[in-house]
Amino acid sequence: MEYKYNAIVLNKIDTGETDRVYVVYTREAGRILARAIGVKKPNAKLAGNLESITQCEIFLAKGKGRGNVTGVIGVENFLAIKQNIEALEKVFGAMKIFNRLMTQEEKDEKTFQLLLDYLSAMNEVAGKTEGDFLKFDIYTLGFIFKLLQNLGYKQEVKKCAVCVGKLISGENYFSAQRGGIICAVCAKLEIRKIRVTDEAVKFIRIVLDNKIENLGKVKLEKKSLNNLKIIVQEAVRWITN
Repeated sequence: MEYKYNAIVLNKIDTGETDRVYVVYTREAGRILARAIGVKKPNAKLAGNLESITQCEIFLAKGKGRGNVTGVIGVENFLAIKQNIEALEKVFGAMKIFNRLMTQEEKDEKTFQLLLDYLSAMNEVAGKTEGDFLKFDIYTLGFIFKLLQNLGYKQEVKKCAVCVGKLISGENYFSAQRGGIICAVCAKLEIRKIRVTDEAVKFIRIVLDNKIENLGKVKLEKKSLNNLKIIVQEAVRWITN
């Protein structure tokens, strides 16, 4: 039986001399594996539309196990990202985290749309001649925080994640174990915590309340940007370990 999926290609794995297995995230079935037979041959017609970071319509013949690719129609190749080394580096990093967090074959249309919106925003910025590299970080951080929110790991940033008390400016910490920001008093009892800037807390609040495309006007100091990168790494580490 043949199935059609709206997909975004995340990764590819060589299997033998001419075949590949593609990791794709689909609107209809979540993360799936698709085998393309003979795709590495010089005259293969499928390869161009199955490159990583490509949106496509993919047709699979499925029996037992993973499906075999029978056809692909390209929708968006995000060429500006692929031609910008800084954007490409950020997107590949985000895709690595995405792959770690997503389970196999679990439909989530909201997450599919989030991934598509992230790639579209990055592609738009990458295609501008002036190149605003800070936006690459802002969109990528925003994408990861919103992804965690979609998956049920929304970070608490409006009150202390432990005592539920009011957060006081300049005295807050991040705890992955507690799932968000904690106050200075509660932080004394935490072994693993990260000091967090007020600007970083504000950024996470903005991200959780807005769409990806609305983050383009957000400004961040380098200190807060680095702070947020550490927080993301710690949050993902805690969830996936």
